[in-house]
Amino acid sequence: MKTHPTRIKKHSFVREMEMDRVAGTAEPKTVSIPLAQITRVLIDAAETNRTWLNDFADDCVKIDADLYEVLLAYQSLRHSSV
Repeated sequence: MKTHPTRIKKHSFVREMEMDRVAGTAEPKTVSIPLAQITRVLIDAAETNRTWLNDFADDCVKIDADLYEVLLAYQSLRHSSV
């Protein structure tokens, strides 16, 4: 059976990426999605104390600077009304 050279290159590349991931030298995988797409899932996970959410508690999340300012203002208003 003859192996296609492209498959060998792809397999080698995937294997190398996996080795880098295991060794901790790979670039972290990221995904850009609308906030609305994850909001309900995160709320549900927090309200039902899902363990997997705690597994990511120390991970950094990149958000738009405008959203960050709105969140800070909202947090400030919530604390002042309590």
